[in-house]
Amino acid sequence: MSSTLHQIIIQMKFHSISKYILVLVSITCLNSILFAQNKQLSEEDIAFSRQWEAKLNHALSHSHTERNDKSHHSCLTLVLLEGQQNKKRLTLRLEKILRTHSERIELNFFFDSEHYRFHYDKTGVNAVDITDENNNDVPDYIEFMATEFENVYNKEINELGYVAPPSDGTEGGGEDLYDVYVTDLQQGLYGYVASENMIGDNPNSTVIETEASTSVMRMRNNYDDFDLKNDALKVTAAHEYYHSIQLGYKADFSNIFALEGSASWMEEVIYPRIDDNFQYLDAVFDNPDVAVNYNFGDEDDPDFNDFTTQWYGAWIFFQYIGETYGVDVARVLWENMRSQAELEALDNALKTKGINLQTAFEDFFVANVVLSASSASSPYTYNRAADYINYLSENINSETVKIEGTLDFSNQARVWYSNQQGNGRLMRFSADYIRLDTQEQDFVVDIVPKNSQGKQIGVQFVSFQPNGSVRVIKDYPAVGENAEITIDAATQSEQMYLIVYRIGTALDDFTSEQYSLRIYKEGTILGIDDKLGTDNYFNIASNPVTDRLKFVYKLQNQSNKNYTVSITDILGRKIIENQPIKTSINTNKWAKGTYMVTLFDEKQPIAVRKIIIQ
Repeated sequence: MSSTLHQIIIQMKFHSISKYILVLVSITCLNSILFAQNKQLSEEDIAFSRQWEAKLNHALSHSHTERNDKSHHSCLTLVLLEGQQNKKRLTLRLEKILRTHSERIELNFFFDSEHYRFHYDKTGVNAVDITDENNNDVPDYIEFMATEFENVYNKEINELGYVAPPSDGTEGGGEDLYDVYVTDLQQGLYGYVASENMIGDNPNSTVIETEASTSVMRMRNNYDDFDLKNDALKVTAAHEYYHSIQLGYKADFSNIFALEGSASWMEEVIYPRIDDNFQYLDAVFDNPDVAVNYNFGDEDDPDFNDFTTQWYGAWIFFQYIGETYGVDVARVLWENMRSQAELEALDNALKTKGINLQTAFEDFFVANVVLSASSASSPYTYNRAADYINYLSENINSETVKIEGTLDFSNQARVWYSNQQGNGRLMRFSADYIRLDTQEQDFVVDIVPKNSQGKQIGVQFVSFQPNGSVRVIKDYPAVGENAEITIDAATQSEQMYLIVYRIGTALDDFTSEQYSLRIYKEGTILGIDDKLGTDNYFNIASNPVTDRLKFVYKLQNQSNKNYTVSITDILGRKIIENQPIKTSINTNKWAKGTYMVTLFDEKQPIAVRKIIIQ
């Protein structure tokens, strides 16, 4: 049995440790013996090889035609890192493929700047334009590249305070300079960085790293086919050298959010107004209910291929953090990553500014619907909000983040079901945005998770007026508890939104949580049937309750079921748990106020009722 090789000529754009890449291959699966190609591998290693090849093909096999078309992107960085760290587990064929992306190439000339050595050719397939207006035997193209890389070095190392990537020793000619190989890359490929040797400690820092790696970079021998031309070279230098810096802190990790989000953001930091990374704004603004920190760990998501630009679009989160709390937060994140997991490292970096990860994301979610540069909207602002609005207007026909729907509220209690009125998607670190249309001044909003034992779901009420001022009311309760906020003195002049959001930290959890969003006047008696079945009901005998709580219900053809109720107060504290519904409950000693009753069928919640104790 032999493999079938399909040449696919598809241009795509993505940032990984590479920005643009032309697709190569898609290879059919072979049986275990042929797949291993006579290399002594265990069945587990063969399975790993297949999985790694699938990731590689996913990273290489994408399309990008017009900017308005949906494009599919992925990350080559982590695939190469994983391959390097598991070379012994790869088949001979895959080892060879890995080498084609990471090995250095022999070129005939080099030019040294203060911190880099640029390897290039003047003739042949890898030749650069040999125009040399100053007659110093160095092509102007190479000198221009060297100037931009030194600008990047000065800003990323000297001004922003990052640690320079470790030296590769004698590689590249023996000079203690970072090697950049300028070659004829495939159509659409901007450039890339590949890790080389895991050295553990980076001698350029004053602390001890344990997972630092040397690296090598490839750049194009020309950018003639790119609309940005010289600007394409600039942002590629900023993005790719930042990857080299990242690998000098930690090269053994498996998440993409910090890696790609911060590298795409660095383009904006070093070269503002080139705006190549604007192409990823719609990834976050048009899909706000997809995890901002979407990851390779989410690859079991059947919609995985639709959302792999999310990790590049995450640059807007780092932009918000940089503008609001300082650009040094990202540097502290990478310093923390030496010994901490990604989210822990980010949380601790933010704590140096007096906030935490949850607050930063909550404010970020608000900023994305406010989209203002006005100081009156602080801290929910972007300096370039007007530019973002213009881009979104042209590309997703919206001047703000995608709104999932509109909820009209006029005195009568209303319910929004996430899997009915909404699209049923709310991943970790994501949000649903619902426009609120009401003339009511005072009302209550709460969130009832479909699975009361599930993950946390919070709610924010956001309103802003023409003068730019922003009002935010929020609640993010403990796991399994209902979020609830009370809004008072709302005015008709306010533009109002409800943001339902999650901050879950399980990086391999792409699943969506379902919920009911309820809006009602204070004191309204709610009766919401979730899973009672046709003609069945579950109500309170008399509500408000004076001294004894009784239930009236019809649960036809389900008499053999074990129905119980649990009751919590307005703060979510449990008052009654697993009480049979046939038994009345004495409430004489209960405090006056609002309580929630949940009906369970064999431990599964099927209905929720609100009661008032007088």
